[in-house]
Amino acid sequence: MVKKTLFAVALIAVFLPLSMMAQKATISHNLGQIDPINNVNPATPPAYCSPCLFYGGDWDPNSSWVVYANWNTTGLGVATVYVPFTVPTGQVWTVNSLFTNGLALNIADIDPHKADWSINQGISEGVSGTVVASGNTTARFTPTGRVYNGGQYVEYTTQVKIPQTQLAAGAYWFSVVPNCTNPADTACGSAAYYISDTIGGANHFGPVEPNNKTFHNAPGFGLNYTNVCNEGYPPPACSRMSGGLAGRRAHGN
Repeated sequence: MVKKTLFAVALIAVFLPLSMMAQKATISHNLGQIDPINNVNPATPPAYCSPCLFYGGDWDPNSSWVVYANWNTTGLGVATVYVPFTVPTGQVWTVNSLFTNGLALNIADIDPHKADWSINQGISEGVSGTVVASGNTTARFTPTGRVYNGGQYVEYTTQVKIPQTQLAAGAYWFSVVPNCTNPADTACGSAAYYISDTIGGANHFGPVEPNNKTFHNAPGFGLNYTNVCNEGYPPPACSRMSGGLAGRRAHGN
């Protein structure tokens, strides 16, 4: 029961003074420095997004940010964040890699080296939509170089290779959830992973990530494909998440 209570608190992003940060397993910061996404010029995507189809943008630890629970661990159960993206009209994407950027707390790895992933269509409030492709696949877990609070929170990229998946023009969501489910690994009992937001969208690449369209699913803790903006913190705290897709694009018929 204690774990469940703590987990419910951690599922949402809570705006707190920095002096209170250590008391909550969640992260937030000043919203006074937000740059609108349309004022951020697209830049070079991360090297691991290659060939890059879409990247939502970087988390900025020195500006405005919030993070959301995105984990599958023995201690905290499962919470999945679904990141929206759009395949433009007239294009067909063949996706072969997915990734999310997120902060790790009380852990510096995943165990086993796997992640749950999916690509969905038709997600809405309380509706899971249609799964286009999904799996539990070997994952790379590598630091981005961005940290908070002297390294207490370290941002990592969780990336999976997936079977080539062709996507026609339209609206989609994807998830990549780091695992720490080895029952013999005691670190998995306290591990927590949070997907990073990207309010300003620095270094975003490809179609701009749809605004305020991220969903959160953790049925054991009262979240049933819930728009993160309905978890208590309105835009811009819930605007966009940091993740992306790699593969090839072609023109449709």
